[in-house]
Amino acid sequence: MTSANPPRFNRLEVGAQGECTPMQLPTSGLDLFPERHPYRFCRFLCDLEDMVASVADDRDRVRIATILVHRLITQSLWIYQACPHPDPESGISTQRLYREPGYPFTVKIVAWSPGLQSPVHNHAAWSVIALLGDSTCGQEKNQFWCRQDDGQQANFAHLLPASQCVLKPGDILGMMPDAIHNICSLSSANAQKPTYTFNVYGAADLRHRYIFDTDKNTQQNH
Repeated sequence: MTSANPPRFNRLEVGAQGECTPMQLPTSGLDLFPERHPYRFCRFLCDLEDMVASVADDRDRVRIATILVHRLITQSLWIYQACPHPDPESGISTQRLYREPGYPFTVKIVAWSPGLQSPVHNHAAWSVIALLGDSTCGQEKNQFWCRQDDGQQANFAHLLPASQCVLKPGDILGMMPDAIHNICSLSSANAQKPTYTFNVYGAADLRHRYIFDTDKNTQQNH
């Protein structure tokens, strides 16, 4: 995979209500992270840590992290070259890009064969998902959900479908910790390669990270 010039980025955001909308600029904090050329991966990792230390609002964190992700992947050819091949049996492969004891964020690339679907789930953390590649790479359909109950009943969750969006290579989605979605990898008309995503997750509240069964109105911690 050798696409160094991804198409124009569409930036989207979604929260608890499941409405996917164009992303707004952060209300504060972006001035702490001036543009740099080159913008290296080591600086990106440090910027994430500095951002959480200096910016309290999760929505602004998502918006700033999206800008940082955009800077990184548009300047770093090696990220495209690091994309794994999907496992021939499961259809999915994950490449963790950084791991260090005590570092609170997850940064990884995921490769999906066409037609795979995830369960309905939340991340219980702010997160940013960028679609890598060009028109020869796959897409990702997101179905978002809106929770109807107050979450106080054990193992119970009543969800209703909300908005949908299809992410194409070059698009970036920012998700609030209480956003709920499921995804399906798609093959576009020109696709010759899998769907590749660059994923960044903040520190998760594992007590409130769930997989949901929307037919049975249940949730299971994972």
